[in-house]
This record gives sequence, structure tokens and C-alpha cells, in this order.
Amino acid sequence: MSSLKKLNQYFKKYTSTIIWGSIFLMASNFFLVWIPVFLRRTVDQISNVELQTSSGNLDSIVTVLFNSSASWPLAKNALFLVGAVLLSGILLFATRQTLIVASRKIEFDLRNDIFNKLLKLPQRFYSNYKSGEIYVRATEDVSKVREYFGPAYMYTINTLTRAGFIITMMIIVSPELTMWALLPLPFLSAFAYWISGYINNYSRIIQEQYSDIAGRAKESFSSIRLIKAYNREKHEQKRFDKESESYRTKKLRLDLVESLFHPTLNLLIGLSIVIVVWKAGQLVIEGQLTVGNILEYIVYVAYLTWPVASLGYTVNRFQQSMASWKRIDELLTEDVEISDHAQTNFDVQSIEGGIEFRDVSFKYPGAEEYALKNVNLKVEAGQNAAIVGRTGSGKTTLVQLVPRLYDATEGQILIDGQDISTISLELLRKNIGLVPQDTFLFSDTIGENIAFGTRNADQNEIEEAAEKAQVRDNILDFEEQFETILGERGITLSGGQKQRTAIARALIRDPKIIILDDSLSAVDTKTEEAILQHLRNELKGRTTLMISHRISTIKDADVIYYLEDGTVVEQGTHKELLEQEGRYSVMYHKQLIEQELAEI
Repeated sequence: MSSLKKLNQYFKKYTSTIIWGSIFLMASNFFLVWIPVFLRRTVDQISNVELQTSSGNLDSIVTVLFNSSASWPLAKNALFLVGAVLLSGILLFATRQTLIVASRKIEFDLRNDIFNKLLKLPQRFYSNYKSGEIYVRATEDVSKVREYFGPAYMYTINTLTRAGFIITMMIIVSPELTMWALLPLPFLSAFAYWISGYINNYSRIIQEQYSDIAGRAKESFSSIRLIKAYNREKHEQKRFDKESESYRTKKLRLDLVESLFHPTLNLLIGLSIVIVVWKAGQLVIEGQLTVGNILEYIVYVAYLTWPVASLGYTVNRFQQSMASWKRIDELLTEDVEISDHAQTNFDVQSIEGGIEFRDVSFKYPGAEEYALKNVNLKVEAGQNAAIVGRTGSGKTTLVQLVPRLYDATEGQILIDGQDISTISLELLRKNIGLVPQDTFLFSDTIGENIAFGTRNADQNEIEEAAEKAQVRDNILDFEEQFETILGERGITLSGGQKQRTAIARALIRDPKIIILDDSLSAVDTKTEEAILQHLRNELKGRTTLMISHRISTIKDADVIYYLEDGTVVEQGTHKELLEQEGRYSVMYHKQLIEQELAEI
């Protein structure tokens, strides 16, 4: 299916509305072209009255005009004129309430489709695209595509019907004068096309610059603590000023070009009117036309100006819409990769939580090296398993494969003996509580952040989850307590409070599998022990995968796996691994020494 054909699919839902809107617009233009006719008749009737009065003074003209036989034609023309104006205006209003409103509804549908697709796209997509770029595609590009469904479509119908009606009326009156009147209009259309193309190109450049500014501002606001801690406010200000200056320069250049458009447009319109008055005056002298025809043609030329000028505008709007649609279409056709498929077994309605990796290898898209190599491990349902290793050993990558944030490149991952790729994605993720290493909280209340993964959680459930995560007392210290609005990314809370809030968010879901990815790194050992003591009861009967750099955190695990360069090199209980005197043992004794030195 061609790109334009796919775009036109959005018309289908509103076909009847668009057809009615097109009919309203054509009818509006039909009544519009009669306005100059009634004006011409009025002027000609007044001119005839002047000829009928011998003195030609104002009093005699008024006397004749208000004579019953002379005033009725004028009154009739006035009624027709008012009727034509009203009908044209009402129908134009109806046009905008159908075509433009339909375009807004299509914009709504398109924006929802994009957001829905963004929610389904894999992690790989977000690794390849900047957040500012995604934001612009979902907002600014959608607004530009809307112009294809609204203004561009409406102006096309308007140009064709209005120009057709007006030129027909002009030819009926005088083919010769019509040729002269239309002489400057092709130049007007060519100029509008050229200037619109220039504006379009510069608008695209400015749009890209705007994306850079938005991305720079977002990055600065997200890292405001780091900027302040390193005293880099002036540095960041200079970087932003540089981007803003580039945007300002380009925008002023565009404003200069746009400022030339309307004066030049008025000049060409004025030239056309001058030609009409000059040539029509000659024809009036020759007796071929009346004075009213001069006024009629001037109004026709004025009516034609925008439709002709809009030819270039419409073509460039169309091009701009197509450029934006191409960017959106790339997003909409992006492979979802991780989703339910023909092999998905929807008969599976529950999960117990047993996890097994069989010869699992994984390589990030575009990477040359494997992050995981031939990983084999098994965690029984309800067991507490720990994964340790040095930074970069693949611990986080491993646990991200369980909820299918990524799919394994090679090998097989099983839950309860069934390949996770055949388990419904909704069922799988509903039964997993993930506390990621990089804690993210929304700019919402603390209570809403805790209840994020559930539906209709009540206040008691929220507070109970906070109590289990040892963060309830901290929340109650705030003036608004659970109604406290957090700053962006939870900046209102400390690192430890954010981590514990994230743990509460996982616990409130009551999942069969809980993944704690170094989720206690920001709390001290005393608080960590208190949280773990409380969590031990909560984690009973749940399968737990816990990543930690502190052996004190995971020493009570049922089984411990030590990763190195993406491979499991040691496994066993804490006691068994110490007896092996391998890498785990070295890591444990090193931490003991560090702890003793810290106490000294």
C-alpha cells in the first residue's frame, strides 16, 4: 500500500462528513459568485436613474429612486444580495464545522494511534531515537499532517469550485476582459508557490532546530540536581543560549521572507485591478459593457485572488504534510517485535513462577558482542534467587529478558516449563513486579505512583504496600502525605525514598515473580536490613530474582548465580560458594574488609 493510500485510510471513518462539507463549500461558492451580479445590477439601475433625471442633481435622483416603480427593482436586488451573502456565509460556517472538525477528529485518531504504537514498540526503538525526536513526531508532525485533511483539502475544493464558477461568470459577461483580468494571476500563483516552498523548507529546518532546543531543555531539567551539584548552571545556560540563538536567527530569516509575501501579493492584486479598470473602461466607452460590469469584475478578481494564490500554498502544504507523514509512517510501521502471535497459548490463565534459562544468549541490536552467552539457570517457583557479578557482567540484561523487555537472541526461557514467547504478554507482565535499577516516578501524587501498576487500588492497599517497603513513615512526614505531588522523575524524594516507593509499586500488584534490580543501593545498610526483614515475609511463596552488589543483601538467597562477561561461572548457596573459594568468595571477603575499614 502506497504511503498516500495509507494516509487516506483515515478519511474512511468520516467519509459522509467530508462529502457534506464539500457540498456545503461548493454551494457557498455558488451563492458567492452571485453577489457581484447583484452589485452590478444595482449600480446599473442607479446609473439609469441618473440618465433619466434631466438636472442630474442629488434631489432629483433621490426622488426617482424612491418612486415606487424605480425603488422596487433596487429593493429586490438588495434582498437578493443580502440573501446571497447570508447563504454563502452560513454554508461556509457549515463547511468549517464539517471539514475542519473532521480534520481535528482525524488528528485525534492519528495521535492516539501513534501513542498506542509507542507503548508497544520495543526497547530497541527507544535506544535508536532521541526522546525529542519522538516527541516532535507525535506532536508537531501530526499537526502538519492534519493540514492535509483540513486546510489543504478544503482549499483544493475551494479553488476548483470558486475559480470554476467565477471564470464561467466572467466569460459569460466578456471573454476579452476575462483574458485581461486573469493575466497577472498565473504570476501570482507562481510567486505563492515559490514563496511557500521557501517557507516550507525553512519551516522544516526550524522544526529540527526546535527539536534540538526541546531535547536540550528536557535533558537539563531532568539532570538539574547534577547540574547544580557540579556548578554547571552557566555552562548549561551557554549551551542553551547557543541553540536558542541559532533558532532565533533562522526564525527571523523566515519572518523576513513571510513579511514580503503579503505586500507582493497585494501588488499583484492591485495590478490585476488596474488592468480591469483600464480595459473595462475602454469597453464601457465603446458601449460593450456597463459601469456596473467594472465593479462586478473588480469583485470577481478579488474573489479569485486567494484561490489562485492558495494553489501554491496548497501544494506546499501537501508536500509538508507528506514529509511529516513519512516520518510518522516510519514510526507506525516500525516492527513491534515483542507481541502475541499465532503460537501464543491463551489457554494459559495463571503463572506459578518457575523460571528456567536454557542456553540463552543475547546481543543488543546493532552490537557486535554478546551481552549474555549460553546462560543456564533454574529457579523453582517460590524460590529466592540472587544474581551477582561485577558491573557490566550482564545482570540487568538477564532479568530484562524475563518480562520480555527484550527477547533472547538464542536459546529458550521457560516459565513453569513453557516458553515465555508462547505465554500471553499481558498475563506474563501482570504476574511480574519489576523494580528497575534506574527508578522512575511520574509527576503525580505519591499514592498514584504506588498504585500505578494496579486498577482501582484503595487507600488501605496503597498504605499497606508503602508499609511493606518501609516508606510509609517518610510519606506521612509530608504535609500532603500520599497526596504529595512529586516533581519530574520523583525529584521531591531522596534516592532511597524513590527506590522504596518503586518497591511498594511492585508489591501492590501481588505478583508471582518479583525482580529487584539493585533496588536497595540508595539506602544505608541498617535501612536495607529493615526492609529485607520486612520483605522476607512478603516474598514467601513468590519467585524472587534479586540483583545486588552487596553480598549482605543476597546471602540468604536459596540460590546465587555469579555472572562474568555474560556467562554464569559459579552457582550455589552462600555457604557453598564460599567453600568453592572462587570469584564470589573473593568478592565477599573484599566487602568484609571494606566494611571493617569503614567502621574504623
